[in-house]
Amino acid sequence: MHNILLILKHEYITRVSKKSFIIMTLLGPLLIGAFYGSIVAISISQFSKDSATKMAIYDPNNALKNEDLSNKSYQFGYVKNAEAAKDSIRSEAIYGMLVIHNSKGDSMELLTKKNISISARQELKELVADKLFNLNLKANGLTKNKIDSLKMDIHLSDHSLSGGSNGTEIKSGVGYVGAMVIYMFIFLYGVMIMRGVTEEKNNRIVEIIVSAVKPFQLMMGKILGVAMVGLTQFIAWITLSGLLLLVLSIAFGAQQVDTAQIANIGKQMPSNAAQISGEIFQQFQTLNLPKILIGFVVFFFGGFLLYSALFAAIGSAVDSDTETQQFMFPVSMPLVFGLVIAQIAVINDPYSTLAYWCSMVPFTSPVVMMVRLPFDISWTEILISAVILFGTFVLVVWMAGKIYRIGILSYGQKASYKQMFKWLMTK
Repeated sequence: MHNILLILKHEYITRVSKKSFIIMTLLGPLLIGAFYGSIVAISISQFSKDSATKMAIYDPNNALKNEDLSNKSYQFGYVKNAEAAKDSIRSEAIYGMLVIHNSKGDSMELLTKKNISISARQELKELVADKLFNLNLKANGLTKNKIDSLKMDIHLSDHSLSGGSNGTEIKSGVGYVGAMVIYMFIFLYGVMIMRGVTEEKNNRIVEIIVSAVKPFQLMMGKILGVAMVGLTQFIAWITLSGLLLLVLSIAFGAQQVDTAQIANIGKQMPSNAAQISGEIFQQFQTLNLPKILIGFVVFFFGGFLLYSALFAAIGSAVDSDTETQQFMFPVSMPLVFGLVIAQIAVINDPYSTLAYWCSMVPFTSPVVMMVRLPFDISWTEILISAVILFGTFVLVVWMAGKIYRIGILSYGQKASYKQMFKWLMTK
């Protein structure tokens, strides 16, 4: 145990003191914020064009009754001469032309010089369909406004039998964000362990190290040391993100308001908006934060330790990064499958049979159980899943240790599954 702690301490201090770690820890929240901010900015710029795209409409059967279809994105004009409009398209005076083939308007053709995007084509289709719908209503003595006035704007809220909000949206969001964090950190730091082992093996440094400590102790020290590095960086990112939000709120003049002020604001808001805001607040209150935080730490460490042992075994068996690809795929597939289950089955029904069993299988449980945690999963289920996860970790560490102790000193031969199985069975 003393040797494991020494290796853990060395791995932790060495990696934490690196300039790259310090820079990424400090800049991480800023880079993530800049990444998502740029996505939002690009999306906004796409929807706020300076000028509308010019389009021609050739409607020889008068299906649209010369009605104007123009909006913020497109400016339409009716033409009588299709060939002249095609010349305008070729000269790029206009972008394209909609050709209406019959009086009913259900057969159209779009002519453009350049390929049009799927979303733009769908928007044009919906514009014409909406206009034809209004014309058909008018022909039958109805108006769109009358029909819209008959529609009810229903706001559906879900509550438990105890009277409180179920908080489905908030729970789904919190669970999925936690699952994504676990998924990314397992891959990021698991690969770091694998590469570190491979580098030490190629540099022959490991030959000196294993003369003082057992290979199993070396592997466990590395795994635990890098796990502490990952946890340190995660806590640092959370702290820095909180401070960054605080600074931004102060910079933009955000002030804290008391309960009376909040109630006042609620009275001034429209009834629907006030109701939705109140429900969001109630949904946050439904989160069992102690259970979520405890579960996150348990499954973060359990998943990381399990996969790190496998990555360490791979790193000890290969001589270069190029050889790792054949072993990385089968090891990483269960984790990717777990994320897919989290997206599809768990968010749709976190209590389904598929979701339950995937949260018990140790190779998918770190991700799947994290998504299920906010949905009031019983402590019994959490405990059973955690016991299976850490029990599997002990078994995998024992197996990985047998591969590691031989593979770490094996050079010059290309690793294979058959070779690794021999190392595993060697006494």
